Amino acid sequence: MQKNSGFTIFEVMIVVAIMAVLAAIAVPNMIGSRSDAKLRGAVENLRGDLNSAKMMAVRDNALVVVNFFADRYEVFVDNGAGADAGNWTRDAGERLIASRALPAGVSIDLVATDFDSDRTRFNRRGLPENIGSVVLAASTGDQQQVQLNRLGRINIQKL
Repeated sequence: MQKNSGFTIFEVMIVVAIMAVLAAIAVPNMIGSRSDAKLRGAVENLRGDLNSAKMMAVRDNALVVVNFFADRYEVFVDNGAGADAGNWTRDAGERLIASRALPAGVSIDLVATDFDSDRTRFNRRGLPENIGSVVLAASTGDQQQVQLNRLGRINIQKL
């Protein structure tokens, strides 16, 4: 009598079909969570850079500006090293603290951002001279808002 060991083609096909169904369920969730992670990371980086700008303004007794663009933002000391102090523009010789490009699939919604001229600045006491919020959006449509109040407190809100 011959003993067969192994799987039949029918058993293998059943296992492959089950794996295909599980993959069809799991892959979209993994892609969505990756996009969410990129958005959360960008928001946390922005919060950290805003806090750094606030501390740098106090430490250096200088104005520190944060300019927002659609795909990035920059933080610099606006001390007038190149031209006049406090002109909200990064002149030659002014120290760049951070210039951060947003990850692929994440952008700043400049229409929903309500800072005047898409920028803010911390004074020598660490208080913002321009309060408002900036909205970061993922390619999936998810959005988070980073709010800056009069005292320099930074809050994050999911939209």
